[in-house]
Amino acid sequence: MKKICLIGGSGVLGKYYAKHLGQKNEVHVADIGLKNQKKSNNFYTYYLDIQNESKIQDFFEKNKKKPFDVLINNAAYTTEMAMKDIKPKDNMDIFSSEIFDKTINVNLRGIFLCCKYFIKFHHKKNIDQRVINIGTIYAIHGPHHDIYKDEKFFSSISYSTSKAGIIGMTKWLASKFAKENTNFNLISPAGVFNNHTNRFVEKYIKLIPKNKMATQKQIYSAIKFLISKDSDYVVGQNLYVDGGFSSW
Repeated sequence: MKKICLIGGSGVLGKYYAKHLGQKNEVHVADIGLKNQKKSNNFYTYYLDIQNESKIQDFFEKNKKKPFDVLINNAAYTTEMAMKDIKPKDNMDIFSSEIFDKTINVNLRGIFLCCKYFIKFHHKKNIDQRVINIGTIYAIHGPHHDIYKDEKFFSSISYSTSKAGIIGMTKWLASKFAKENTNFNLISPAGVFNNHTNRFVEKYIKLIPKNKMATQKQIYSAIKFLISKDSDYVVGQNLYVDGGFSSW
């Protein structure tokens, strides 16, 4: 049984990760949308705003008695969240400086801080540890903007920028700590179906050789691999789970 820390566990993917990781592991889920609760002997939830460095430090320090074996950085300020903060709501301002700053604070700085305090309070050279950061196909590959035309959402420049930064950060940390038994890797998913309109799905899957959107289970399969012993020699990689999007 591993002790796993999941940062970001209230979204469509986070809930799935938490449920399935909790079947065989001790899981600690921290998210701005959760409360401090002990759900069972092996499942704990915490309220955590990863924009707040002192709260992140406190969270990792309080759990240091038994170090985390795995850290999964899944929290993100998404385009959907940004749209709720844009006023007026029908003005999808893709160049909002306010949204850009908040996205960087959560998606890049927040993940950096989680890695920082994981290393400070949990990193042990004598045990096998894994850190998995969650990216996106749009960190390296530009979106096809036309598919978002007439939709109620869009591809955010701030989201892509923040996730691109995670790639460089993951590789830096991977090369720094590989000899000390902590493997850092990144997963870059394609779009996961989440009640999208048929119109959008039809446009989107034309860009995917597999001709379908991803499921939660398919993204989770990469997490299962990266926390397993089988991935011991996988270090500093950006693992695409994208139905072939990046192979065009």
